[in-house]
Amino acid sequence: MSILKKDSSKPDIEKLEAEKKVQDLIRALVEGDSNTSWKAARALGRIKDEKAVMPLIEVLNSENNDLRWNAAISLGKIGDKRAVHRLIILLKDEQWYVRLHAAEALGIIKDERAVKPLIEALKDEKIRNEAALSLGKIKDKMAVQPLINAIAEDDFAFRSAAEEALGMIGDEEAVPYLIEALKDEDISVRRHAAGALAKIGDEKALGP
Repeated sequence: MSILKKDSSKPDIEKLEAEKKVQDLIRALVEGDSNTSWKAARALGRIKDEKAVMPLIEVLNSENNDLRWNAAISLGKIGDKRAVHRLIILLKDEQWYVRLHAAEALGIIKDERAVKPLIEALKDEKIRNEAALSLGKIKDKMAVQPLINAIAEDDFAFRSAAEEALGMIGDEEAVPYLIEALKDEDISVRRHAAGALAKIGDEKALGP
């Protein structure tokens, strides 16, 4: 049974957000219909009030797909590390777009506990680009070799994402592989390799 008193009227989410009525939005999140609840979840993320963290974590168990992915986005925006464990679990969600936004949120929160699960998520073709970018944002060197391996993959978008992530991490171990990627057949891959080399700043890249 919810500790929030149920309101029979349908809440105006936009108005509640504009007025920063966090508790009313939490009520809408928990007790609203399927359409109201996900809109409330998104609004709470834009307000970024920490009081919404635990209710948003709780609804990650919901059967409402739209609610799960919007709650994940909002938890990322709030950036509270209490959400990390549940977001990691969400990387295995049955819906790929829920997994995608969980990976995105983990990159924003930047907690090292997410590194190994995100490395594992590089195997998930639906979300691996976002997982790579999130690893780049966390900047843990454990991700360097898996991201180097990704440069050899067939998917040019994945190669580009891995290169961008390696640039964010800034480890010189990646330099020879990024130099080689300057010869890639895909212009986007070449461009991302050049950008990553610029961020790393190793003089070995000057000639190439």
